[in-house]
Amino acid sequence: MRLLMLLGVLALALPAGAAQTAAGHISLLTGRATAATAEGSIRPLLQGGKVYSGETIATGPASYLNIVFSDGGRVLLRPNTRFQIENYRYPATTRGSRGQPAAAQAQQGNAFFRLLKGGFRAITGLIGKNNRENVSVRTPVATIGIRGTDFEVRMCAGDCLDIDPLPNDGLYAGVFDGGIGITNGAGEHVTLANQFAYVAGPDTVAVPLALRPRALAQDPMPDPAACGD
Repeated sequence: MRLLMLLGVLALALPAGAAQTAAGHISLLTGRATAATAEGSIRPLLQGGKVYSGETIATGPASYLNIVFSDGGRVLLRPNTRFQIENYRYPATTRGSRGQPAAAQAQQGNAFFRLLKGGFRAITGLIGKNNRENVSVRTPVATIGIRGTDFEVRMCAGDCLDIDPLPNDGLYAGVFDGGIGITNGAGEHVTLANQFAYVAGPDTVAVPLALRPRALAQDPMPDPAACGD
């Protein structure tokens, strides 16, 4: 009986999501960040720690956080960002002759995210490379689909205070490799490598930009692949 009670206490002491398989781990953290569950419990994050499906990750001022997901995808969060791992699932993989996860296994996974505030740079993992329909990022003004991609986005809502003059509110996007589809009430706009786009609102068509927008160029994001394992 005492053993059962002890196990119960230990279970309550574990962070929410600890009993499930981690969606990924933190390979870089400068500054402060937290993870919040849907139930409202909040825990501080540490470099090397785990993150789980359903959690909302928040970075503080002057804080960067790089997540390496279990399918090899990477997301580097900007300061003052809130990013939800809305629904992430990557089944246990079988190993091929070269030790690589089978493509069929990756096709069964999904990686659905939500940007609530701030911005990030992301590199597609095996889920997106094998079934791009199973990867997307929802934002306040549009949903972003991927096409084997290295891309960055930033949402400004009167809070991009590091830029003077303050940029127009809306979503700014740029692609380093591959492409993204930006979809909202006005339709879909495809942005390819070395292209940029701006979306003012949920029913406003995406506008291609000739130059890198200040919202992205003011503080260029490093390559998440260079942020450790």
